[in-house]
Amino acid sequence: MKSTFGGLNIVVRGLNAQQVSLDTVGHNISNANTDGYSRQSVNLTTSAPETIYGGNGPMQAGTGVSITSVVRARESYLDQQYWKENASLGYTGSLSDNLAKIEGIFKEPSDTGLQTTLDNFWKSWQSLGTNASDTGMRTVVRQRGVEVVQAVKKAEQQLRDMVTDANSTIEIKVGNINQITSQIADLNKQIRKVEFAGTDHANDLRDRRDLLVDQLTKIASVTASEDTNGNCIVRAGGNILVGANDAEQLKTYTVKDADYGYSLTNVRFTSVDMPFSTNGGELQGIIESRDSRQNGVKGYMDQLNTTSQFFLTDFNDQHLKAYGTDNTNGNNFFGDAGTYYTNAATNLATIQGAPLGYASMGKVYGANTTGVTLGSDYDHPSATNNWLDQLKVNPALFDTTTGLGKIAAKTSPVPNLPPVTVQQSNLNGGIGTFIGTTYNSADSRTYTVKATAVNSTTGAITGVDFSYDGGKTWSTVPAASITTVAGPPAAGQQVVMTDGGGRTATIVMGTTTGNKVADTYTFTVNQGNASGDNAANMADMLKKTTSAVLGNTTLDSYYSANMGALGVQSQTATKMSTNQTTLVGQITNWRQSISGVNMDEEMSNMIRFQKGYNAAARVLTTMDEMYDKLINGTGVVGR
Repeated sequence: MKSTFGGLNIVVRGLNAQQVSLDTVGHNISNANTDGYSRQSVNLTTSAPETIYGGNGPMQAGTGVSITSVVRARESYLDQQYWKENASLGYTGSLSDNLAKIEGIFKEPSDTGLQTTLDNFWKSWQSLGTNASDTGMRTVVRQRGVEVVQAVKKAEQQLRDMVTDANSTIEIKVGNINQITSQIADLNKQIRKVEFAGTDHANDLRDRRDLLVDQLTKIASVTASEDTNGNCIVRAGGNILVGANDAEQLKTYTVKDADYGYSLTNVRFTSVDMPFSTNGGELQGIIESRDSRQNGVKGYMDQLNTTSQFFLTDFNDQHLKAYGTDNTNGNNFFGDAGTYYTNAATNLATIQGAPLGYASMGKVYGANTTGVTLGSDYDHPSATNNWLDQLKVNPALFDTTTGLGKIAAKTSPVPNLPPVTVQQSNLNGGIGTFIGTTYNSADSRTYTVKATAVNSTTGAITGVDFSYDGGKTWSTVPAASITTVAGPPAAGQQVVMTDGGGRTATIVMGTTTGNKVADTYTFTVNQGNASGDNAANMADMLKKTTSAVLGNTTLDSYYSANMGALGVQSQTATKMSTNQTTLVGQITNWRQSISGVNMDEEMSNMIRFQKGYNAAARVLTTMDEMYDKLINGTGVVGR
């Protein structure tokens, strides 16, 4: 026979089940906006039945409901996907942000970018080529050179500042990692205590632990898995970062960059003392943005360094072999006076035997030189080939007395004028040679000689007219000024031409039977201090002349290509970050569809559990009336 008061136990279990379910609904609603919270639910099962006996034998009578567990809604597969893609999001985000900063440094295209500064430098050399003796134009060239140096140095300093910022951020990220891993290790211990018996579920503690893993994977690419005891084991690069009981701490250390000497903050494990490596996450993005020669600060430092190397070597070489208004050569435009900047390993004997007398320049900078005694004047001043450190406009050009005169705008000194361009109307005639002239910068630079009489037997030119104005006006050379000279061209005719202004020119035309009357020889000579032929060459160095230093391209093309690559890299990184954000958002939505709190669903559950509680309470009231009648009304019949 079933116990008379057994129904009370059933109702109490029902009330308790509905109460716990209603409390869980309240817990869900309260944490609907809590980061990392997973919706919880109560698992209910029927309690063990009671055996009763009736007219047909034993029967199983229900005893109510039992609460078996309170569990959270969680999908581990989605967690693993999220952690993997979250690391990629952190990496691409850091890469995109840093490339945007590099774009901000170079500011291309803009009126204040390095490209505009280089263009202004090129224009100044072109202008100098029109009148190289003009002091104002020389001053502009020098100042435009200063602007180039300042622009390169400013970009270099800003890139160095990015390195400093990256180092500081790495310090912060490592501190965050250590804090997070320590908390995960502590939560492992707490969860083990709660779940020791194997029946309880540490739902809220597990949510907090998973949220920490979410945060950790954004910083560094790690793998997280759960062992048989419920511990979250975190690994990075094959090494355990968080174990069952404790966490491995990371530490930072500083080294010097081998090329540019700035400080680099790197990361190691503390106990095993080995480098901490990760293939994703914000930390990897920051390190790559700093150290990569392809798309990082280091790569753009290399490009500035290469540009500086071009100015100090190839550009300087063109300037060294030309002449200033002081008729001296061997002057650097960039770098220090007295230093020869070279791209290749150079033998000292070669330098000493150079036509410009580079041995007198004192030092050699660039590739390691051979035959150089350490500690001597020719000692290599730097083993790192950091051309950025050497870049400056030659201080000698700022000397108030002689500085501007050292800017080499002409290819020949005065009065030594060769080479001279000669154009002959009769290619079978004798070869013309220019000997010398006296003139000032205002004179004509073109001399035209025309044969008016030729010996038909020997080919000797016996009559000559000349012009200083390109053939507009002709004058006759006196016969006494036409003499035969020894030496090449053999038995040539030396012609001394003098006009009324005192200007003279001496020219030799070879003797040959090929000479004809009316043959003309046009000699275009150096303009003296006003000559700007080398200024044109210097301008070409910036726009037209290719350089092995720059990868066999021009400076203009080299810089444009680099800025184009920067733009493409930045766009690519931005697209990758945007796509990754979308993907992580989708996975987050999937996680939320399982673990998130749906307010409509919770309100429905609240009403359902409320109704269940009310119904159980009503049953209890009914039983109370029954028991009251049974207890208080039994045995009072007839009283």
